[in-house]
Amino acid sequence: MDLDEITQKRNRLETKAHEKIQDALKDMREELGKSNDYVAQQLKELEPNKTDEPEIPVTPNKPKESTSSQTAKKPLVYFSYPMTGYNEQPTWVDPLRNVLIQNGYLVYNPWDNIDAQLGQQDLPYLNAIPTKIVKSLCSLLHIPEETLLPFDAVWKLLQKGDEGDNYAIVFQCLWFLVRSSLVICDLMRPMAGAGVAQELLYSKQLGIPVVGLFPTTGQINPFVHRSTTVLFSGNDLLALLPLIKGYAPI
Repeated sequence: MDLDEITQKRNRLETKAHEKIQDALKDMREELGKSNDYVAQQLKELEPNKTDEPEIPVTPNKPKESTSSQTAKKPLVYFSYPMTGYNEQPTWVDPLRNVLIQNGYLVYNPWDNIDAQLGQQDLPYLNAIPTKIVKSLCSLLHIPEETLLPFDAVWKLLQKGDEGDNYAIVFQCLWFLVRSSLVICDLMRPMAGAGVAQELLYSKQLGIPVVGLFPTTGQINPFVHRSTTVLFSGNDLLALLPLIKGYAPI
């Protein structure tokens, strides 16, 4: 048997198989049509006689009005700075926080108690913010898995941070940090301890933009410089607002 005969035989078999498939599909369509006709007839017989029934006017349902709480979005801005004295925070903290709140942002300051910063009205917005970390990465980055839980589930532990418990203080900072859209970090004062450096490191790992407040003269550690997204110099906080809106849009 030569190559031409083999090709012709294969073509005949393919043609025959194709015809069988088409016949089978045709039979299936016919059966499906009969079945649909039968079901339609049965349903028609079950329908009540509408000629004897009064026609009831139907009022169309009004679409639900979208509320601001359903569509509103409030990004969270995290303040990071070292303390150089007892309860001594940078001069920019309170004015900038007020400006951000007026513009629709949530703000977290690790050195203030939670109830002094956030109210009950802020919780829906706070719980709606997605975390920047997933469970599989928590152990790799040494971040407690409980940071993935909503506010109500970890409220007692967060409150212990306000009471001075060391573990709870770190947990509180991490809980807010993994939900932050932007970190604003003070680089104008010396870093006492590893707190700010840790916050910058986690922000870098989680892909959170960092705005570093930096004087026009001076130097910063190369690792700190590498962990910041952009450096801002100046005292005009209103000039900082467009930058914040660019990295953390409402």
